[in-house]
Amino acid sequence: MVHALYFDGISARQLAVTLHAAPGMIEVRGEGVQRAEPLSAVRISSKLGSSPRLIYFSGGAHCQVGNHAEFEGLLRDAGVAPQSLLARLENSWRHAVAATLLFVVFLFATFTWGLPWAAQLAAEKVPPRLTAQLDAHFVQSLDDGMTQASKLSQARQAALRKRFYALRDANILPPHTLLFRNSPAIGANAFALPGGTVVVTDQLVQLADGDEEVLAVLAHELGHVKERHPLRQLLQSSVVGLAMAWYLGDVSTLLAAAPTMLLETSYSRNFERRADRYATELLRMNGIAPTKLADMLEKLVTAHSAAKKGGKTRNDGKTGNDGKTGNDGKAARIFELISTHPDTGERIREIREAAQ
Repeated sequence: MVHALYFDGISARQLAVTLHAAPGMIEVRGEGVQRAEPLSAVRISSKLGSSPRLIYFSGGAHCQVGNHAEFEGLLRDAGVAPQSLLARLENSWRHAVAATLLFVVFLFATFTWGLPWAAQLAAEKVPPRLTAQLDAHFVQSLDDGMTQASKLSQARQAALRKRFYALRDANILPPHTLLFRNSPAIGANAFALPGGTVVVTDQLVQLADGDEEVLAVLAHELGHVKERHPLRQLLQSSVVGLAMAWYLGDVSTLLAAAPTMLLETSYSRNFERRADRYATELLRMNGIAPTKLADMLEKLVTAHSAAKKGGKTRNDGKTGNDGKTGNDGKAARIFELISTHPDTGERIREIREAAQ
């Protein structure tokens, strides 16, 4: 016999009753209540911690049982296993650890492979009209504060554009446009936008020793354009930001921003490596030595390091993405974790090896 509370499913009144069991049957006895039901006709809730167990009868009535030990004994008398599969899983620490590990693996797989795959599919569906608008807004925002009209002569710009548009690979390249901008704030740099616009600064052109080094950097940016990296990065970053904001509440907080940044930049590191490989093949196909890209990367590292250190640089041959060398190697490795680009020294080595 087990004490329980009975609800008739019609009113809110509760009645104190007792439960009795026979093989394959369960009985409810109390003041004004007398019912016997086959176990096949009732539904019994799973055991979840200390929550009351519920027995659901036909017609909407149910019983609520608070004493788990007595109720499990009653179920055994009726020929029913006292614990469901869910209850056994809940009470096993091994299953709990396994479930946690599986959940972590699922999240890792989703962000590492699932999200990039989904972003790649989505990027192919975005209409060119929309990406062109994105480029226009982005360039306008740059011109509002960080860039100015190029100070390169029209003849110099025309010469670089002619060679840039003449680059050919084995397949048809997507539409792309070259823009020149002067920007002491950005410095020597070039970047691709979602709609195929490639922006190059006067400072990068001035840093290069000849057109081929400029074209080497632009070939790298064409790799981003061809594989739609800027748009995929935008889509991936948006999804990661939304997911972290949903889970942590406010993506602007340090707790939310740190993992969001790490997740987003891991995609960017992969994109950079793929763009380097594309540039190596494109330069070789167009009769330009792929080492020109490695040479230019070395100059960019030196230039950016000089800007950070007020003109003081090291030149021991061990360069990283933050310009730190020697005893700063450990700090450089930490910086690499949050860097949007892979270690520049590593990129240079890979390009030179591929060129051989």
